[in-house]
This record gives sequence, C-alpha cells and structure tokens, in this order.
Amino acid sequence: MRINHLDLRVRDVTSTSRLFARYFGLQIQSNPSSPALVIMTDQSGFVLVLQRAEQAERYPAGFHFGFLLDDAESVRALHARAVADGIPVSEVIVNGRGTMIYLTAPEGYCVEVSCQRHRFEAAPAPSAA
Repeated sequence: MRINHLDLRVRDVTSTSRLFARYFGLQIQSNPSSPALVIMTDQSGFVLVLQRAEQAERYPAGFHFGFLLDDAESVRALHARAVADGIPVSEVIVNGRGTMIYLTAPEGYCVEVSCQRHRFEAAPAPSAA
C-alpha cells in the first residue's frame, strides 16, 4: 500500500497551484483554468489535489507536509528564490536532522523543504499470515 494523494482546501486554487508549480515542480494534470479544482503530480507519482474552499480553512497549528531535496545547497537555493519573490519563508535551519526551510502558504500551513541527514527506509512488506 502507498499513499495516493493529499487533498488541500484552499481559497485561491490558481495562485496556490502556481506556488506548487514554481517551488516544488508539480505539474497540473487537470483543467488548469478551473477555479474550483486542480490536480497536480510530481515525477515520483505524488498527487496533490487543490480544492476551492467556500470559506477560509483553518489548518491546525503545526500542520505541514514536506518535500525532500538531495543536498543542502538546493535547500538554500530554494530559500533564496522564495526570499527574492517575497514568499514568507523561515530562515535556513541546520540541526541534527539536516538543513530545512518552511514556506508559508496563503492558508497559513507550512511546507517543509529539507535535505535530511538520515532518511527513513521504506517499511518492510507485511508478512503473509
């Protein structure tokens, strides 16, 4: 079993899809001019669904999801692009887990971008009982 998709309810589907295309390389697979729903994918098969919210969503404090990059220089380069574009982004954080930044999306949730010192391995396949 593997995760199929992440569905986010957002106020502005078009601007949010632009954010994920520009900074995370996701590509629109559905009608790009739809103000109500956009389906995006990356080269690894991750599917992000953006649906228009009738009213502002309130994501829980601390809600975020993350993308991995291969090296710290790529994290720093994305940080520099976000700063230059005026996107709310944390400072570059370096700690025992790796190098990371947090971009803040218009709805207030964060998107973590990191290069991790340690990556978790895939879970073992369940045994036949």
